[in-house]
Amino acid sequence: MRPLVLALAALVLAGCGGSHRQTVAGCLNDAGFLVSGSARQVEGTTSDGVAFTLTVYGSAAAAHRAAARLRPKTTAAIGRGVVDWHGNPSPSARPTGADLRAVERWVRRAGG
Repeated sequence: MRPLVLALAALVLAGCGGSHRQTVAGCLNDAGFLVSGSARQVEGTTSDGVAFTLTVYGSAAAAHRAAARLRPKTTAAIGRGVVDWHGNPSPSARPTGADLRAVERWVRRAGG
């Protein structure tokens, strides 16, 4: 539990959840992901090495419509974002529930 508190404190100090505007990619990198991208699309890996692409839409409804066009086994619509992890070497590779919750949190908070 203590590492989680320290990680959250570091994120707040970095502006990810505070008053400073921060990108989704910046917030995810601060949370242990390794990503790059723009306000609309982020590509990279989770802290466990699962490759993914996050695309941010203007609304949750738009994200759900976009996700419906992708493979359900490798796609998750979360809030205004769609996470797609197809193409990983292992078919069982997928972001954890904690990874998806972190993505959703930073999409909401980072203004991305």
